[in-house]
Amino acid sequence: MPLQNTVGCRAMKTNMPLSKPIRRLVAETEQMLDTEITLLRKPEAAPGGTLVDVYSYNVDKNVIIFPASYIGLLKDFVIAKQCTHLLIKGAAVKKSGYHVLSFTPDSVYTGMRQIYLDALKDEAKKDKKLPVKKLIDMLFLLYRQFHEDINELPWNPIVNARIYYRMEQLRKTQLYILLKDGKEDMDEMADTMEIIPRRYFVLDKSMFYARDLYLAKTLPADKLMPVVNIPQMKKFDHLEVKEMLTTRWTHTAWYQSKVFGDAMLTIMEKHLAVDWNAEPGLDYYADLYQTGVSLTNALLAYMTMKDWFIWEKPQHLLAAEEQMATYEKDALKKIFGDLIEDS
Repeated sequence: MPLQNTVGCRAMKTNMPLSKPIRRLVAETEQMLDTEITLLRKPEAAPGGTLVDVYSYNVDKNVIIFPASYIGLLKDFVIAKQCTHLLIKGAAVKKSGYHVLSFTPDSVYTGMRQIYLDALKDEAKKDKKLPVKKLIDMLFLLYRQFHEDINELPWNPIVNARIYYRMEQLRKTQLYILLKDGKEDMDEMADTMEIIPRRYFVLDKSMFYARDLYLAKTLPADKLMPVVNIPQMKKFDHLEVKEMLTTRWTHTAWYQSKVFGDAMLTIMEKHLAVDWNAEPGLDYYADLYQTGVSLTNALLAYMTMKDWFIWEKPQHLLAAEEQMATYEKDALKKIFGDLIEDS
């Protein structure tokens, strides 16, 4: 359904000035999904914007929230990104069913127990041991970190690639935001690098490294290359394999992140063989959803985390998040038995 055929089909709930391409995209989204979108400025909004949609939450309208300070192309990009997310979700609901990665008491226990076992291996090699309370507190925090990342990361390259090829006027703004986000994602966990098990630091960095390399090739934009823009990665750029294998760098977490990240990039390229220029339609966006699900499953299998989470309806996840404290407490009790005091 061409964009130009959707103008005026529905009145979006906003009085703010919008560029013609963004107004067409919002109108297209509303018509295709038979819904309405409200655009909302908030000073405290997340930098990347927030989508509160009828498919994921117990609400009766779709709201795209973005920082009040965003104007011009910066505002346009956030709206385009969230509209694309909404199209993928809505098309999945209408065509095949929309599910997200949720968790249960059993899956939380599985993940936390594996993190604990890996932490014990790391602790055995350390001269300075991690205090027991910090170790216990880390288990669920790390589990939740991976849940949040794997629920977001596979969709990031899908949405960004689609925007890049559909809305050329946003490309410079998009590259600026992606570069900024990439550096922030790679910095995350850096201050806890000596605390968490190396395996999980490496896997977390590997996911973002692979994402940025995929986007650098697909957009294409050399500025997104992690080996160029991430300080810890610069030492690996243009090194010959022999040189890399004969230095102390092969034992660092950052080098291991590159190795695992290269493998994840191969997985991404295999699953994201998509025509990013295709005309919009419910079938196309439903296919993008299935592509994201397939990529998520492949990444989880590679990281041996496929039993950590389950695909369920969004309402299941909302209920699970309300029970997080109970799930964590029950998992700790199963792992440590009577060593964990009831509170």
